[in-house]
Formats: sequence, C-alpha cells, structure tokens
Amino acid sequence: MKNANISRLGGFTLIELLVVVLIIGILAAMAMPQYFKAVERSRMTEAVTLMDSVVKAQRRKFMQTNRYAEFFEGLDVSPKGATGIDYHTKGDPRTGRGGNGFRINLDWSGFTFGAVSAFREFNGRRNDASLQYKYILRREYQSDNVTCHGMNQAGQELCADFCGIDTPASYCCNDGTRDSCPDPTDN
Repeated sequence: MKNANISRLGGFTLIELLVVVLIIGILAAMAMPQYFKAVERSRMTEAVTLMDSVVKAQRRKFMQTNRYAEFFEGLDVSPKGATGIDYHTKGDPRTGRGGNGFRINLDWSGFTFGAVSAFREFNGRRNDASLQYKYILRREYQSDNVTCHGMNQAGQELCADFCGIDTPASYCCNDGTRDSCPDPTDN
C-alpha cells in the first residue's frame, strides 16, 4: 500500500500524459502554418535583396553605357555562377536542380527598359506540387517598388502580407496597393 501511494504522488497517470501530449500537438498544429509563413517571408526577403542588387547594378550599367545589360555577365556585380538571363539561388545555379529557392530572371525589353523577376521554385520547377507558396516577385529597373503575383491561395496570402494589404490578391504592389506596381515609363 505504501508503494502505491508513493508512486501516485511522484508520477503521472497515463491519462494525464495523454492530455499533455494532446495539448502539445494542438499547439504545434496551430503554430506550424505561422512558422512556415515566417520561413517563406525570410526567403522572400532574400529574393528582394538580391533583386535590389541586380537593379542597382543595372542602373550603374545604364549610367555607363546608356543601356541595360542583357545578361548577368554584363553586370559589374552578379551572383556567383550567374550566366545568361537566369540564376537559381539554391541548388545548381543554372538549372536549380537540388534546390528550394528562386529563379532570378533578367527581363530585357530593350536598351532602356527591363525588369528583374524572382520565380519561386522547387528543384528547378515553378509549378512543383510540393511547393506550398507559389508566387513571382517583379521589379522594374527604373522603379523602387516590387510587384508580388500570388499564383495559388497561399501565395496570394503571402503577397498580401508582403504588400501590407488585408485580403489576399493575385497582384499587389509593396506600396500597399492591390494591383501591379505602376510602370515607371508611363507618363
């Protein structure tokens, strides 16, 4: 009898342990989506920073030659391994295989127009089924604003968060509007 009382005072019943495990599971299930969203926001910040570097390099190129560079090789500063018009931030820099990052694309529309885009990819594929957040970031060389294009519900919610608007949107601008950023060449 003494041993039964001592063990009851010093331990937990199976039901108590199951309740604690259940509570921890519920809390984890509620926290995981926010964790994944925070991780994706940090990836998005990395892409925006890289795009900013490309835009600044393109502006310097334009000041030197009166035209934008068509390829990464034409920039004074470019990511390691960047060639042609595409660069993958994770995995193989040319194909993106083995990575979970962005394809940074130089969109050269002519000597005086262009933009840099960041396509969210997994293993070199933009529409991979395992990719939870599908979106594209785009910044014109002559603009300081970034357009976010959400391609699925989670991507639209992330874009809304990025742009500072309340409801998910297919397109939004980081200046807080629910549309693509204005084209700086339109007057």
